[in-house]
Amino acid sequence: MANRMLPFGYCIQNGLIQTAEPEANVVRTIFQRYAEGLSYGRLAEELNGQGIPYASGKRWNKHMVARILRDERYIGGPTYPQIVAPECFRLAKAAKPDVSGTAECGEITEIRKLARCSLCHGPMHRERKNYWRCPQCMESPASIKDAHLVQCVNELLHRLCEQPDTAVPSPAAETESGTVQTAQDEFEQELDKPEFDEAAATAKALALAAAKFNTLGSEDYETMRIQYILANAGQHDSLDAGLLRQITAAILVYPSGAVSIKLKNGQSMEHSNA
Repeated sequence: MANRMLPFGYCIQNGLIQTAEPEANVVRTIFQRYAEGLSYGRLAEELNGQGIPYASGKRWNKHMVARILRDERYIGGPTYPQIVAPECFRLAKAAKPDVSGTAECGEITEIRKLARCSLCHGPMHRERKNYWRCPQCMESPASIKDAHLVQCVNELLHRLCEQPDTAVPSPAAETESGTVQTAQDEFEQELDKPEFDEAAATAKALALAAAKFNTLGSEDYETMRIQYILANAGQHDSLDAGLLRQITAAILVYPSGAVSIKLKNGQSMEHSNA
């Protein structure tokens, strides 16, 4: 079929226009998903990914999706049966798509680079202004206003700058702690012997130093680096993009709209709305 003679979701039966299932369900899904925050392009990608054809041999594109969302025949009338409730149509019509997909400000551009899903840590997609979604974990996008998202990240950076020592390494593994403790005990035992053996004591001291050095992992190094950067960072009213890139591994966005940052030493810091 080169061109559709009827809107998607309808067919002719016994000379009358009727709803065509499952096409009608696809139409309802388009309206619902658009109202949730998906753009025309993302909807087209989803439909093509699910193997749903627009017509025989025709893939979806954003213009087809836009045409459906503007077509008032779906709310029903003398000729066309209702597929979409008037309220659902109104919500979709009131929504304003981010057709370009571009960010509104530099702060959001920086956050977009680091935004990750709190569940799977995969990249978050900015569906449009104020909506973020993980294609792997989230059926519906998380709603969080751009200004609030920037504010949360900025407040977390300010908190770190005011108290650099709040950046701490992850706890050492039990085996590593045990190795250090064993070396410490052997060194102390050597010092407590009635006859002091300087060579033996030196060897035990070197073994203890080596055990402590071996427990110093990348997280410890990153923590010291982060603390140094924070101690020398100035306070900024706007988001300090340079500081954000230097110390942050990811900005975690939760389905609820909550935000936390994951530092490069593996430490996570949650934003409190209190």
